[in-house]
Amino acid sequence: MTGIAKLIKKSIKVQYTDPPFVYSRIFVHLLSSGMKALPNISSLNSAYLFQLEKHRIDPDKQLRLLNQFLLEHNCTFSGKPMPTLLKPNFVSKKQMQKLKLTVEVMSTALDKFIDLYMGNEEVRNIMKFSPLENELFGIEPGYQKPLVISRLDAFLNEYSVKFLEFNCDSPAGIAYADVLEDGFRELFREYPLFESWKISYTRRQDLLLKSLLLCYAEYRSKVRYLPENPVIAIVDWEGVSTYSEFQLLEKYFSEKGYKTVIGSPQQFKIKNGRATVRDEEVHLVYRRVITRELLQKYDQVGEFIQCIKDGLVCCCNSFRSYIVGNKKVLALILDPRFQGIFNRKELNMIKETIPWTEILADNEVTFRNKRVYLRDFILENKDLLVLKPSNMYGGKNVYIGLETSQETWERVMNQQIEDESWVVQEYVDIPTDIYPEIGDGISFKRKFVNINPFALQGKYSGAITRVSDSAVINVSAGGGLVPTLGADLVDTQHK
Repeated sequence: MTGIAKLIKKSIKVQYTDPPFVYSRIFVHLLSSGMKALPNISSLNSAYLFQLEKHRIDPDKQLRLLNQFLLEHNCTFSGKPMPTLLKPNFVSKKQMQKLKLTVEVMSTALDKFIDLYMGNEEVRNIMKFSPLENELFGIEPGYQKPLVISRLDAFLNEYSVKFLEFNCDSPAGIAYADVLEDGFRELFREYPLFESWKISYTRRQDLLLKSLLLCYAEYRSKVRYLPENPVIAIVDWEGVSTYSEFQLLEKYFSEKGYKTVIGSPQQFKIKNGRATVRDEEVHLVYRRVITRELLQKYDQVGEFIQCIKDGLVCCCNSFRSYIVGNKKVLALILDPRFQGIFNRKELNMIKETIPWTEILADNEVTFRNKRVYLRDFILENKDLLVLKPSNMYGGKNVYIGLETSQETWERVMNQQIEDESWVVQEYVDIPTDIYPEIGDGISFKRKFVNINPFALQGKYSGAITRVSDSAVINVSAGGGLVPTLGADLVDTQHK
């Protein structure tokens, strides 16, 4: 029995990505024993892993080549090749269509919620942003859609999409995703099996630049003295671990004819009524600095914020995008009191894709059509729930009830329930898939997977996938970033 077959045999629950067969006698035996054939995308995964297992493709060499490609093309994290694994996340044409629909409908709903927040005092009181945050939200973006760049992090189980959070303030990964796809495209030249498959790739950097320029053109229609071709500033703190992505984007934007500088908020100065970074006049800000961190250093970034307030630069994303990056939004868009802004299509999508979420507070709520006292409900139903901060990122301080002791669970809940800055969410089954691990030989391990689709100007713009040994998916926990690639059989169009 092959290693992959053993892994399948040991699996308690078969996921859609489990290989139904590889081209070997063991899988013929499994099929003849009554194992149900799964979609074509699974056979691609199976054949791909089988070639690695049987060393028809040298896995050690492939991983070395991939890491070398990432290093040479500056896809790095803290100076090292971006952590990755030697298999993409293949998704079917039908799954890609599902992702596109859910992302675009949800993006429209989030834009509507931002407008609701700006005009509804009750919503503002529930969200509890600070006066300084609300001051930033009051800055007019200068373009119609406040949410320009977003990443809607989700679980994809077969054709079911569940959103757990919206990364809308300053999402990373667009340029990294392009380079990862390029790296795997080079590797695939060695794989004969891809002669039978059409693999879809996305050029997100091009889509990003077009989105930024569309916003700038709309902005410039109201601020006529700005030049037709802007100088772009990519803005974040000095020394961040994702600096290499800024360099990738600077190179790409410059090659397309747009001079680009990378600068920190502290480097912005107003000179003769113009915004400058290190004496270079700039007109369009691609903001990668996180709003929460900007507020923590507010005394250092006064001129940067003044440039935006005074309309000297077009800034994408606007600060209003920060509103829907807060996980309380998931609770509020499920709340009937605030659903009047959504059309039927948006309401159906919210119901389908958002798990039950409530702000952690000492009150009564509705769970599955029953009224429950939230404090007692959380204590008595730990294994159904997840506790998480409403305004953190990177999987920090997330407590999955199934993996948390009752003592810790009670302590965290009691510590956080008073200030209403956390949320409680219904647990969603986490997708898993089999990935190769290359070390002293090759082994195969089931890992947790989430999919991170990008939306630019509300349009689906490809995705990237995070893989981890931990249920709180983090690339540093035995995993990494891998491309999300659409795959379709050349000779058939069904899935």
